[in-house]
Amino acid sequence: MFIQAYLPRKIPLIGSLRRRVKHMSKQAVTEADRSIGRRIQKRRKELQITAAELSEKLDISQQQLSRYERGTNKINVAHLVNIAVYLDAPIGWFFLECKADLRSAIGDNKSRYVVQQDEDLRIRLGQCWTSLTPDQRRALIAFLDTLDAPELS
Repeated sequence: MFIQAYLPRKIPLIGSLRRRVKHMSKQAVTEADRSIGRRIQKRRKELQITAAELSEKLDISQQQLSRYERGTNKINVAHLVNIAVYLDAPIGWFFLECKADLRSAIGDNKSRYVVQQDEDLRIRLGQCWTSLTPDQRRALIAFLDTLDAPELS
């Protein structure tokens, strides 16, 4: 008891100092985080998977998955890889909007990664194709036929 009286006590942080320290340790969420979250939610809903099912498969709480989907938390890379595997989506697909936003921000309309983007888009089209009805497929092909693309001529 006598020794405890002379040991330095931890001084609690108060008010704004506590908030500042807490804020410093947390990285700011970016538009990229929100974009990735929207894509996670979009793909999950396309596959008609509930948030409860996905969070259970990923071994994370449903609240954490919700924070990822809303873009209020940065996503752990390991979780994103597992989400991509479980949702059968190429990992690059989650970043497509991020790439476009970055290119427009720096004024770069030409990308040396176009081939990869095209591949991502082809994979994504294949994913969507399976959920289309025969009438929707015919309508999509009819629409594509109307595009004036030099590569198709």
